[in-house]
Amino acid sequence: MKIFSLGIDQLTINDIKNAGFNVVTQNVYPDPAHTEGHMLMVTSDQVPVQALSELRHKYPSSMILYLYLQKGIRGYQAVHMLCESLGLYFIPPRSTSSAVIEKIRFILEEDVEERSNLVGFFGSGPGIGCTSVAKLFARRIAAAGLRVLVLGLDLYDPGYDRKATISLDKLRPKLTGKMIHDEDFEQLIRQDGYLYLPGNYDYLSVQDYLEEEIEYFLARAGANADVVIADFGSIPESAAWYVGMQKSSLRMIVTHPKHEYRLEPLLELAGHIDLRPQDFQLIINRSNVEEISSSKNMALRFGTEILLELPYYQPLQESLPLGKKELQHVDDKVHSLLVSMGLAPEAKKKGIFL
Repeated sequence: MKIFSLGIDQLTINDIKNAGFNVVTQNVYPDPAHTEGHMLMVTSDQVPVQALSELRHKYPSSMILYLYLQKGIRGYQAVHMLCESLGLYFIPPRSTSSAVIEKIRFILEEDVEERSNLVGFFGSGPGIGCTSVAKLFARRIAAAGLRVLVLGLDLYDPGYDRKATISLDKLRPKLTGKMIHDEDFEQLIRQDGYLYLPGNYDYLSVQDYLEEEIEYFLARAGANADVVIADFGSIPESAAWYVGMQKSSLRMIVTHPKHEYRLEPLLELAGHIDLRPQDFQLIINRSNVEEISSSKNMALRFGTEILLELPYYQPLQESLPLGKKELQHVDDKVHSLLVSMGLAPEAKKKGIFL
């Protein structure tokens, strides 16, 4: 990613370069063909506010960062609003070079996240059914004709046959050496139309996993699948859990009204990495009408949305035995998920006029 700079002072450019970015200084407007897919950073001294619309049309395929330098009593909110409407990123007056660098990082991370095909499943407590619900979604996504990988990234309890021919800990040397190849994913266990990697069986190595290893693995998996379903489990004390929270394009929390006391600290912890309750979808597993506290009240309390409620099934079943009605409901949610990820066309909605 190149950053084409026009009108930015040299000290700021030096700081941006020192932060690891590739900056190309310009004295004139660069060729739009050269900036396609890259970033163009300009100031209000070079481009007046009234010329912003023309700038957007001239560089339709570039990310544009607009540094507004005019200091005055009128404020800059109207200019910021105009930038938003044109799809430009805005930097207010008196911003330091570190603020500009943080904005660039935010833009680039946002750009990566928009292309993410990772769906993360997190449990509110051990035994809540995080793995079985993740596999349910994987099964229905695979039934839609997409290539799906299910990664067991619960480092504490894989929840699968302990004699598995492949698991996360067996791939660990390749993770450490960043030597995961495409053919490694073909060795995963085939289940119900998707490929499954059981989690970590080596409990002594749980704390040894590094965030950069998990990030690398998720990137390689994402390049080898249409959708990656990652089961991050219920214990937020691992590198995988933190990376999953940050990198997932969609975050599902498998929970139950009885786990309300667990959900509160979980969401508080997520708040420390700038995630809000509305960034999560709740899946109520083992729902029971006799529960004292309703799942709707729980969702209202925390400000989250309920994606799905699954009834109670007898334990020790690898695959949830959904009835026809529940299966259709899951498929509707799966379709919405795929639409949000750009992997399925949006269904035409018929309006009803009363």
